[in-house]
Amino acid sequence: MFKKIAISSALILFLCTGAFAEDKRFSIPKSRPHSAGEITRDIGCLYVAHWAGYLILFKVLSDAGGTCEKYKENFFLKNIQWWDGDSFWWNFVAHPCLGSQTYLYYRARGYGKQESFWGSFTASFLFESTIEVLQEGFSFNDAVITPTLGYVLGDWIEKKSIEMINSDDKLHRILARTINPWLNFEFHEGATFTPVISSRNVGFIFSCEF
Repeated sequence: MFKKIAISSALILFLCTGAFAEDKRFSIPKSRPHSAGEITRDIGCLYVAHWAGYLILFKVLSDAGGTCEKYKENFFLKNIQWWDGDSFWWNFVAHPCLGSQTYLYYRARGYGKQESFWGSFTASFLFESTIEVLQEGFSFNDAVITPTLGYVLGDWIEKKSIEMINSDDKLHRILARTINPWLNFEFHEGATFTPVISSRNVGFIFSCEF
């Protein structure tokens, strides 16, 4: 099933090309300086998101996510695997896809390409050394492949999604927001996320242009 989803997604990405409008509404995010507080917050946000995603994934796969005994045994760099036994699709498709999204998160937050790569590398290292150790020891190949191939894939997705979201074709714009979900947030022009607090309600208003 995972193989079919991966192949279908790849075909959609490569087939979704065409003439794009000259009047561009979106552009590649511009790099800007970040304070130590912002950098720490972004690392923390991704770390929490990775914890949540990991636990949800293994719950869906009928796996509780490991045991406390395994966690103690594998925590950080106690049990390094230079190459794990995962399938090709996990190592060279799933992990790079995850790496591309952490890279795109940093890009959407205004980090340069090099900074985004190292941010993704940090996220991958923390994931492998403090989260996935619930199941297995630190995987050196995952820690390297995830941010490296993720950078290559993420850079391509960023360019392609910006092209598609500036298209006059609604399907292209929807696909752009799907392959690069960070286009849906306030980091980019064209999307707004506004908190609403009143005497009766607490919530938010989210809007984006398709």
